[in-house]
Amino acid sequence: MSDQTADVPSSFLHYAMYRAIGRLTTLLPLEAQYAIARMASDAYFKFDRNARESVCANMEAVLGPGVAAFEIREAARSVFQSFGRYITEFFAFHHFSGQYIDRHVMIQGREHVDAALKAGRGALFCSGHYSNWELGPAAVAQMGYRVLAVVQMHADPRINALFVKQRAQRGVEVVHSRDGALRAMKALKSNRTVAMLGDRATGGPTVDVQWFGRTIQLPQGPWRIALKTGAALLPTFVARRPDQSYFMEICAPISVPLYNNVQGDCAAMAQAWAARWEQQVRRDPTQWEVFYPLWTR
Repeated sequence: MSDQTADVPSSFLHYAMYRAIGRLTTLLPLEAQYAIARMASDAYFKFDRNARESVCANMEAVLGPGVAAFEIREAARSVFQSFGRYITEFFAFHHFSGQYIDRHVMIQGREHVDAALKAGRGALFCSGHYSNWELGPAAVAQMGYRVLAVVQMHADPRINALFVKQRAQRGVEVVHSRDGALRAMKALKSNRTVAMLGDRATGGPTVDVQWFGRTIQLPQGPWRIALKTGAALLPTFVARRPDQSYFMEICAPISVPLYNNVQGDCAAMAQAWAARWEQQVRRDPTQWEVFYPLWTR
């Protein structure tokens, strides 16, 4: 999602595409939707050179030296296919109801949420653009917790309304990232749960971390909010398994030495989360769905 203003034709085409996807989810069985998503993803991979080259560059950095060019290309193609599956699942809400989550999403680490709420300062889930990350807040809501998701909004209000509606149907309250910090802190101080993505800077203050041996920039938001409120920051990741079910891991809260310095404390917490995020991506890089070059310096 992007806060950048799209040109009118592009915005209209995206809106029409999402509406079409939403319509298809009510008409076709899920397996047929997956087949169409795979074909569309392969077309996206073939015709969008910038996205393809960006993902190939990311895969080359993540997979490491000595990996053949065709292996990098096939890994990148799998990223596009993973994203297509995510979009299908996001709009096919009637297939991914609470009953689906109960049966097909294995959740580990709920005790960390309960311990955080028992302490009375709220729980801050921090994830990344991996697999079907939208299942995370939906699963939290299904477990019975009130969850506020801080998200980037689409510039086109029609597209934005489609996405907000899908999240609301899953019991997830949504707030724009522009206003997210204040709303998130208010929710945490009320001992609620908040979900954020920590892997993409969106124009606000950033912090440098080491990731796969190179420097990247992460947004400061999640770490500053956790430090400000005292909420437990829980690295949380959803991954697709070979049988197409999901595994959601809620990790133990990040605990780092504090230096009584905002910048230092923020950097320490961000680096600790980045290390955990790197472990997740290493398990299966093809579920890491980022379509811009991450390493720019």
